[in-house]
Amino acid sequence: KKPQAPTFNPKVKETIAAFKEDNSPKNLNNILNELVRSPLLAPAVFDLQGQPAPKPDADGRVQLPKDTKISLVMVNSPEGKHYYLAFSDWDAVHEWQAKQPKAAQQIILLRFDDYANMIAKNTDASGLVVNPGDNSLRLERPLIESVKKQKDEVAKKIVEKMAEQKAQQEAHRIHPGDKVTLVEPSVLPDAMIDPVCEVLAGAPGVGSAYLQVMIVNGEARSYLLVLDGPKDDKLFAAVAQAARPYLASREKKMDLNITTSVSPLGQQGMRGSEPFYRKGIGRVIEEDDDE
Repeated sequence: KKPQAPTFNPKVKETIAAFKEDNSPKNLNNILNELVRSPLLAPAVFDLQGQPAPKPDADGRVQLPKDTKISLVMVNSPEGKHYYLAFSDWDAVHEWQAKQPKAAQQIILLRFDDYANMIAKNTDASGLVVNPGDNSLRLERPLIESVKKQKDEVAKKIVEKMAEQKAQQEAHRIHPGDKVTLVEPSVLPDAMIDPVCEVLAGAPGVGSAYLQVMIVNGEARSYLLVLDGPKDDKLFAAVAQAARPYLASREKKMDLNITTSVSPLGQQGMRGSEPFYRKGIGRVIEEDDDE
């Protein structure tokens, strides 16, 4: 499968133009938000180490020899500072090349993180110039370092959250050999059941619904909701969303597992139990609920 050509982000130019009109922190933040998720083009010089120049394939792509050294082109400011170059799209590259007769013709694709890492390693680099020319934007090293740090912290939190969710799912997953006990709740939690019934009323494929407390190996406790109907991931998600406010408000956290009547666990949950919901009736109120 051939790699897809990158889709360049027109909002990079748009946000830079807005910043030129109104030099505000908000507009600068808009630029940074677009830059960190956009492909960028960088002029470079290739040193083939004496190897013959490779020929492009039918799509114009070139496979560089393994030992090729790549040096990114930098520009100097009037103060003598050195900056890497980044272009938001090919039009910006061609405009720059047209004004630079000896400009590097080789262009490589980079991301914001690539520039941030290079700037961190190169003490001579003062920052980055985006789209050099009439509508250029200069980003200094401290700002780039700050954005990269914030981006890394957000990414770290996302990874930690995903790991936490995976660990919670694993903790509540039933493994071969686990002892599973289902117990009917002594009192049905109205704050969870009523909004779930409202969702089920719009699901004609569900004939009835049952609620149990599931205990795994005598310790892990969670609710088990059994729906007498076909598996429907979209419905499962809607039911879970309806139950979430109640589950989140509990002092002791309990998760909600949802299954259907055709699963062995679902059949066990329905056996000898009375449904709290029936199609056409809605919430089933048992006389002994109030005792």
